[in-house]
Amino acid sequence: MIETYLLEHLVAFKDHKTLSEAAEALHLTQPTLTRSMNKLEDEFGVKLFEREKKRLYLNDAGMVAAEYAEDILHMHESMEEQVRLTDRRSKTITIGSCAPGPLLELMPRLSTTFSSMALSTEMTDEETLIRGLNTRTYQMIILNHPLEGEAYHSQHCGSEHLCASLVPEHKLAYESSISFKQMNGESFLMVSEVGVWDAIVRKHMPKSKFLLQSGTESLMEVAETSSLPTFSTDLTNRVLGMRHNRFSVPFSDKDAQMDFYCICLESEYKNYTGWYKRM
Repeated sequence: MIETYLLEHLVAFKDHKTLSEAAEALHLTQPTLTRSMNKLEDEFGVKLFEREKKRLYLNDAGMVAAEYAEDILHMHESMEEQVRLTDRRSKTITIGSCAPGPLLELMPRLSTTFSSMALSTEMTDEETLIRGLNTRTYQMIILNHPLEGEAYHSQHCGSEHLCASLVPEHKLAYESSISFKQMNGESFLMVSEVGVWDAIVRKHMPKSKFLLQSGTESLMEVAETSSLPTFSTDLTNRVLGMRHNRFSVPFSDKDAQMDFYCICLESEYKNYTGWYKRM
C-alpha cells in the first residue's frame, strides 16, 4: 500500500516540474523529496522518472501515476469531508426556511423534541432550500407551499398574516385592515432578511421605498424614534410581542396571508415521526 504522503509528493513534483520547487512548496529538503521519488519507484517496481543532466522529469508511466495520485488525493479529501459531515448530521438537525417567522415559533418546540441534538437554522431562497434538502444539507425545510412527489413528506406547520406597524398619528392606524394599494408610495423601515415577504411587498407596493435594517433589534431601535411604517405579522406579534406605541394593522390582500409547510425527505420521515405528530 502506497502511503498518502508519497502521493502528495508525486503530485507536487508533477505540478512544479522541478525537485527544488516541489520541495519548497512542500516545505521539505530536496534530498527528502528525492528519497520519496525513489521509494515510489520501488513501490511500483517500474521507472517513473527520466534523469537527464541533473534534471528529473516524469516519463509516461510517471505521468499516469501522478494523475491517479491526484484523483486518489481528491477522493481521500472528499472521503474525510463526507465522514465528518455524516457525523455532524447525526448530532445536528439543520432546518432551512423561506421566511423568519416560522422559525421563531417552531424553534422552542424543536428544541424540546430534539433535546439531545444541536439545532441549526438558515433562511434562504426556495431553490437553495430544495437542493439542500435533496443533498441532505437540510434535514427539514419550511416553504410556503407543499412539495409534490413521493420523494417528500409535507405537513402544514402554521400560517402568517402580514401587518403594517403604524404610529398612532398615521392616518390609517385605527383601521381594522388596510390594502397594499393604500400604503403604496410610503417609505417603510424593514429588516433586510425577511425571506419571501421581500418580493411580495416590493411587488404590491412598487412606489414605496424600503429602508433596510440589519436585524430586528436594529429595526426596533430605529422605529422607536421614527414615524415611518414598519412591518409585523400576527406570528411575530404573538412570539415577540406588540411593538411599543404602534398599531399592527393587517393587510387585507390575499398575498398578505401565507401558509407554511414543514418538509422532509420521505425516506427520512421515520426519523422525525415524533416531531410531525406533535406539530
